[in-house]
Amino acid sequence: MKKALILTTALSLISLATAGQISESQQQYIARYEKQTLKVAPEDALINTEKEPNLKKGFVDLYNGKNLDGWVSRGGTCTFEPKGDTIVGTCVPGSPNTFLSTVRDDYTDFIFTAELKWVVDSNSGVIFRGRTKEGENGRVYGPQAEMEGLKNDRGWSGGIYGEAAGGWLYPLWLDAHKEVRSALKEGEWNRITIQAIGKNMKTWVNGIPAANYDTDTYFQGFFGLQVHSGKEGEVHFRNIKVKELSPANDGFTDLFEKGDFSAWTNANGGPIGDGWSIKNGIVFRDGVKPGNINSRKSYDDFDLRFEWKISEAGNSGVKYRVRGSLGLEYQILDDQKHKDGKLPSHRAASLYDLFAAPDDKPINPVGEWNSGRIVAKGNHIQHWLNGKKILDVKIGSKEWDKAFAASKYAKHEGFGTWTGPVHLQDHADKVWYRNVRIREL
Repeated sequence: MKKALILTTALSLISLATAGQISESQQQYIARYEKQTLKVAPEDALINTEKEPNLKKGFVDLYNGKNLDGWVSRGGTCTFEPKGDTIVGTCVPGSPNTFLSTVRDDYTDFIFTAELKWVVDSNSGVIFRGRTKEGENGRVYGPQAEMEGLKNDRGWSGGIYGEAAGGWLYPLWLDAHKEVRSALKEGEWNRITIQAIGKNMKTWVNGIPAANYDTDTYFQGFFGLQVHSGKEGEVHFRNIKVKELSPANDGFTDLFEKGDFSAWTNANGGPIGDGWSIKNGIVFRDGVKPGNINSRKSYDDFDLRFEWKISEAGNSGVKYRVRGSLGLEYQILDDQKHKDGKLPSHRAASLYDLFAAPDDKPINPVGEWNSGRIVAKGNHIQHWLNGKKILDVKIGSKEWDKAFAASKYAKHEGFGTWTGPVHLQDHADKVWYRNVRIREL
């Protein structure tokens, strides 16, 4: 018995030691993808050893079996057609990659599953937490669970590819991926399952573990079924389902949890003006100027996450560490059409009048949702936009002192360090907020 235990332990150690090695049959791809610098290094790759999640309970069908309501085609002109319980995707020669995408674009943590079958072999896959690029005709980008078809003997179906986002993020070239590289079944339906929880993403192909990848960029977005560019291709999709996972025990509090303004007051501590409303979880400011609103609770160190959408030529803001109506501000703005857009430190996601968000920030067009995040801990302030950290500021630094002295706040001692409420600004324009959640640090 003792010898058997020693042998089992030794084999386990050998397995762990070789898991991070590129397989001999995969060596040919090292040079080919050498310039794709975002891919995880073999020795750092996390290995998916988990059983595929249970796919029977709590799932919602994303396809109604009748039409493509709730979906929109993005990126190209390849076609998608509903046929009974199946969506048929067909390649159009000359078209770029095309994605049949969910209209809803705020999926965060979930288990997604779908089945694919190739009638005419071609590359395909499923974008998840996907986004579109402003100024590039709505080009789709983000992580994609690869389903590369049957002709490609590389065997990377289930790997994670950065569509228009740097190429391969998690290729399946290690010894640990040997089983999943042969998981596709010719002439049959093949199942892709994706689980995304916080920064971690895992995939399975026909129940076999594939990728295990941690992201620092992609936390929210849409799903997209891909038909790849090429001369031909026909791929069928069915059983397209998602189970959203509640971020339970993550320490966050929904500031509109009850679907009303019971956790809020106007800036003077009184009731909320009629111009503010909540419907289906969306907070909307409209009508005659109803005034700014403050959370009843005050905060010092926190992680605040929220989604926002601004009207054309609109202006608003999320203020924090507030006294009265004065505080640090995450600017909400239509940069292109509002006059404040002429000043870099007044543009969207900037630390208003102090530090400008970079010009290449990943912002969605007016009328579309953006995700914002503010992290305030001691003298350290961060602003995030659509999953990317765009500002990292230290109060009291030389850069802060210079910006503060030139700002409209210069006469306010202790500005930026106060304990105060979260403040949603009324700037006489239409603005929408949802999923306003905070965790004290």
